[in-house]
Amino acid sequence: LFAYRDRNDELVPLTKKAFLGRLNEIWAAAGMKTVSGHCFRIGGTTALLKLGVDTDIVKMCGRWKSDSFLRYWR
Repeated sequence: LFAYRDRNDELVPLTKKAFLGRLNEIWAAAGMKTVSGHCFRIGGTTALLKLGVDTDIVKMCGRWKSDSFLRYWR
């Protein structure tokens, strides 16, 4: 879905590991706490629910198999 250009100007797919690694480098350098990918899933779920998105759509977007995602609603 997302990509970036490496030092050789080659287009490289942006992996979850690379994305989180870079974010955590930036945040750690700024004295902020680092995060896991799970926090983005929780945040995305919360944002959709607060916007009033139907729970079946939220479930589909998060690839949830059950209604357990509702416990992440903060």
